[in-house]
Amino acid sequence: MPVTRAEELDIDRSDSGVAAMRLVNSQQGATTMTAGVSIFEPGAAILLHTHPCEETVIILDGTAVAYVDGERFDLNRYDTTIMPPGVPHRFVNESDKPMTIAYFYPLVDAPRYPVGGKASQA
Repeated sequence: MPVTRAEELDIDRSDSGVAAMRLVNSQQGATTMTAGVSIFEPGAAILLHTHPCEETVIILDGTAVAYVDGERFDLNRYDTTIMPPGVPHRFVNESDKPMTIAYFYPLVDAPRYPVGGKASQA
C-alpha cells in the first residue's frame, strides 16, 4: 500500500513510557525497510540493544540522551544518529517534557536484540 494512515495503526507500548508507531514494515507492504516514530514520556528509556543492520534515529522534538557503546551523547532537535550493525545503544528521555524520535532501518521488520536477551521487532 502506498499510504500508511497513522490513525489506523496500533500503538506499541511494550517499552514502558514509550508509544511507538510502526509506519513502514511488512504489514504495510514494505520489503526492504522499516521506519517509525516513538514518543518517550519524561523519564522513559529503551533497553540497551543492537540490530543486525544500520539504524538512523532523528530527534524530532525534545531532547534525548543516546548511549552508544558505553559513550553518552546529549541530543537536541534534529540531531541524528547513524548506528552501525551490532553496536549496543539505547535512548533515554531525561527531561521533564516528551521526546519524539523517528527511526529508519534498511531491513524490513528489523529485529532488536536486547544486550543479554531475546530478539524483538524494532
